[in-house]
Order: sequence, then C-alpha cells, then structure tokens
Amino acid sequence: MEEVMEEVMEEVMEEVMEEVMEEVMEEVMEEVMEEVMEEVMEEVMEEVMEEVMEEVMEEVMEEVMEEVMEEVMEEVMEEVMEEVMEEVMEEGDGGG
Repeated sequence: MEEVMEEVMEEVMEEVMEEVMEEVMEEVMEEVMEEVMEEVMEEVMEEVMEEVMEEVMEEVMEEVMEEVMEEVMEEVMEEVMEEVMEEVMEEGDGGG
C-alpha cells in the first residue's frame, strides 16, 4: 500500500509540476513578448518618426529656401532694373 501511495503521489506531483511549469512559462513568455514588442515598437516608431521628421524638414527647408530665393531674386532684379532705368534716363536727359 505504501509503495502504491508513493508512486501515485510521485505521478500526481509530476503532473502538477508539469502543468504549473507550463502555465508559468506561458505567462512569463507572454509578459516577455509584450515587453519586447513594446520596446521594439517604441524604437521602430522613434526611428520612423526621426526619418519622417528629417524628410519633412528637408522638404520644408527646400521649399522655403526656393521661395525665399525667388523673392530675393525678384527684389534684387527689381532694384537693379530701377537703378539701370534711372541711369539710362539720367544719361538720356544729360545727352539730350
């Protein structure tokens, strides 16, 4: 009887331990995966946002610089033309 009880207890303990270990491992893996995924997502999002911001900033800066250069060139050309016209007019007056 004692031997049978011992064997039964052993088997029961083994099964219980197996189940407990399985559940524990499952929970641990779940938590670990969750944390890993969170960190990975965070890093990925950070990198993506960085790249996106870089590209956006580059494009914005390009457009701004283009517009600024256009305006500056327009103003410069206007001033130059005015001065040239003034000189031409003065010369015309003086020569006539």
